[in-house]
Amino acid sequence: MTDTPMHLEGLRAYAQGELFLLSRAGEGFEGLVYNTTGFGPCPADAFAAIDTAQLATDTGCDLVWKNPRRFWMMDTLTIGLAGEPRELGGLMFNCLADMKMPAGFDPQRDQSALAYRPMQIHRANTYTFLSGRPVFLLRSPDEITWVMQTFTDHVDHSLTESALPRLAERLTLPAGWTHKARTVDRDLTITTHGLAHIISDNLANMYQGCVDGVNNPGNEHQP
Repeated sequence: MTDTPMHLEGLRAYAQGELFLLSRAGEGFEGLVYNTTGFGPCPADAFAAIDTAQLATDTGCDLVWKNPRRFWMMDTLTIGLAGEPRELGGLMFNCLADMKMPAGFDPQRDQSALAYRPMQIHRANTYTFLSGRPVFLLRSPDEITWVMQTFTDHVDHSLTESALPRLAERLTLPAGWTHKARTVDRDLTITTHGLAHIISDNLANMYQGCVDGVNNPGNEHQP
């Protein structure tokens, strides 16, 4: 991590684009995660135009994987930078994390292919969801609460922020899982110190888990 973390406010529904610059590691891939956050909302057309095959050649990595364009759902974000910013495919990106891709990762598919399967990513971050604002929570059978960090309209093109309170009606939840919206009555802060646990739903929306020292809001905001 670099010495100075990035702090941003007013992030709810902020559009961001993300690229994974990956190298082969045994039978899988690992590499750095670059995100447009900090350089203004990500323009859809410019992000879609990035040629990942050409970018892999230009950067010397084995594979560049483009995460579907997403929208942050916290109100403020503080995150340690894992490397220096760089221009990639005509847009500026910050280096936010490094990650070993999970078993079963298929670069031809989005993260919905790994729905409801916990993953880990190396980053240090603090998310704050402000009092009086809604949060969107998955609850797994092992009683872990997963708080939505981003949503995307990549799979369900009609999905918007205003539709999130009824998202459970659109999801295909495994047995024992629930999804609900809650309006928090005090600021909800989620802090991780180097390792975050994340999960995708079947529409490729992403959540961070309240595990390994992260306060579990299951009692206060239990789905």
